[in-house]
Amino acid sequence: MSRVRSHAKKGETQATRELYKQILDTYPQNQQAKKGLKALQRGQVNKKNPSDPTQEQVNSVIALYAQGQIQEALNAIATLIKDYPNEPLLYNIRGACHQKLSQLEAAVMSYEQALAIKPDYAEVYNNLGNTLKEFGQLDAAVKSYEKALTIKPDFAEAHSNLGITFKELGQLDAAVKCYEHALAIKPNFSEVHYNLGNTLKELDQLDAAVKSYKRALAIKPDYADAHYNLGNALKELGQLAVAVKSFEQALAITPDNVDAHSNLGNSLKELGQLDAAVKSYENALAVKADFAEARYNLGVTLQELGQLEAAVMHYEQALAIKPDYAEAQHMINSLTGKTSQSAPKEYVKNLFNNYADKFEDSLVNNLEYATPSLLKKILLNSGFVKNNICRAVDLGCGTGLCGVEFRDLTETLIGIDLSDKMIAKAKEKNIYDGLYVNNLINGLKELDSKFDLFMSSDVFVYVGDLKDLFNTVSEYTTKHSLFVFSTEDNDGDSFYLRQSGRYSHSKKYIAQLASISGFKLEHFERSNLRKDKGQWIVGGIYILRYIGPPL
Repeated sequence: MSRVRSHAKKGETQATRELYKQILDTYPQNQQAKKGLKALQRGQVNKKNPSDPTQEQVNSVIALYAQGQIQEALNAIATLIKDYPNEPLLYNIRGACHQKLSQLEAAVMSYEQALAIKPDYAEVYNNLGNTLKEFGQLDAAVKSYEKALTIKPDFAEAHSNLGITFKELGQLDAAVKCYEHALAIKPNFSEVHYNLGNTLKELDQLDAAVKSYKRALAIKPDYADAHYNLGNALKELGQLAVAVKSFEQALAITPDNVDAHSNLGNSLKELGQLDAAVKSYENALAVKADFAEARYNLGVTLQELGQLEAAVMHYEQALAIKPDYAEAQHMINSLTGKTSQSAPKEYVKNLFNNYADKFEDSLVNNLEYATPSLLKKILLNSGFVKNNICRAVDLGCGTGLCGVEFRDLTETLIGIDLSDKMIAKAKEKNIYDGLYVNNLINGLKELDSKFDLFMSSDVFVYVGDLKDLFNTVSEYTTKHSLFVFSTEDNDGDSFYLRQSGRYSHSKKYIAQLASISGFKLEHFERSNLRKDKGQWIVGGIYILRYIGPPL
């Protein structure tokens, strides 16, 4: 009889009549078949006292919805509901229409009416979850999706929507599981592969994210967002040339994607293709003239090309768009001869978060950076280290290059850095007894512990005025603490902000600070620190010894 009802609901009168006859041939006394056939013969099925709308009626409403004629669909549904007040499908469609019009309360009410008629309607629970999520009621949305899945465990869309909601709630591992459930049911669900990639990327599982994006693209090659985010993941992995291709594929599909233009520019800049990077930033700005970050990055690239006036112009435009853009103001200062007290926290943090994955390869292999080993060598030659140091702190520890050198000299080694991604890289070395994301002064104050050795390699170039830091260091010294560090050097009386955006400090300035903060300058020498554009940067190597508060 289920087949009979199916054909009758679709309005397929002839097929319904034939099925009734077949049933009566086998079961001549079947009363339900007899009544149904008589009703057909009287022309009463779906005409007099109908219980369900025909499939044609339902399809006509769905067609209006699909064509974007939402109000017309609502009007048609209202008419159908008058004739078929107990049909839950109609309330489900009405809820979808209200949701499309952002009439969320009305949508919820319609879905609840559908569920009052049919409590096991999994599709309605899924749609209700979508509406609640749009309302911002994420916990309620989770419950609605879970009810849908209790009724229909193989409901791939509900697993997917539950995953999206868990991701919005920050429950990334739970989101991954939901996406995996959805894909086990529906392996070619491209959007789920894409969303799984986004979640894995947020979990910093970049290789796995790349695989998910590629699976999405194998199913849907014109998936612009998947090309774009694949590019972002590849860029984070340092695979810049491949990332460029992904951004270009995204832009071939969606030419007005300003973020793809901008990130293509970033990748080209890192590859040293500066002229091409300039064009990409200009393309982004042609789409969105008030894109402050693209203006800033265009300024950075023009500065690297030596076009300083043009760079300043774009920094100023970025600042006009975003008045609190500290990085832009810092670079304006550096190019116009204004020495600020310190580089902005945002500038330093973003610089090193973006640099973390390639920091060591770039600094050591390309720029011939060996300052940590030089600091250790000079300290050991000074004669001040007779035995193992009890407690040491690495100020601005970065990825741990200095920690590697000094680990065998100290019983306890602590690291502080502003960049969480640099700290993550340092953790991988397993050489520190404690690592903390913080600025140097607050980091020392929150640790509230005495140290026998303070060390800092290529860090003060981002600090500028060192007075507060030196005073803080002196608060946490032991009787004869040592303070070893490097600076970029100048022959003046103070510190200066260079066009590079880095600070240089004179020996005279350091000696004055040492004196007023209770330190004695025990050793100073100039040395090549690292290369910049093929030229050595000359810096100062210092050893200070704490001798007590000044008189």
